[in-house]
Amino acid sequence: MIRTCNELTTNKIISISENKRIFRINNSSLFSINRVEVDGCYITSGRKCDYLFEILDSDILEVFYVELKGKHLEDAIEQLEETLKYCLGIHKSINRSCFIVASRVPKASTSTQKMKKEFKRKHGVMLYIDTKIKEVKV
Repeated sequence: MIRTCNELTTNKIISISENKRIFRINNSSLFSINRVEVDGCYITSGRKCDYLFEILDSDILEVFYVELKGKHLEDAIEQLEETLKYCLGIHKSINRSCFIVASRVPKASTSTQKMKKEFKRKHGVMLYIDTKIKEVKV
């Protein structure tokens, strides 16, 4: 578990937002969730995503990497990739998912589907791309 730039909570709703883009975790199971501010705190140089969330029981069950972005999906993907590499030693054997919440995304376009497929092939991690709001249930 990451113990810097973090906040541990068991709230039912955990939410982050930036410029009308929202990522929300519906924590109906009341897991402990470790919210880590990555950009500018946990990782201070290079490309990195905005936040990560460690879903905890006695160990880390799952990790969500989150990038809140305008419309530049390629940049967001690079930021997620760099953060995955940086955290590999901590999260390698843990189920990981990456989320981009963007202001504009070509809905179900071929290019978006290719990005998701390539990301899964390269990293073994699912990539989800949504517009404005993404809610995940744990």
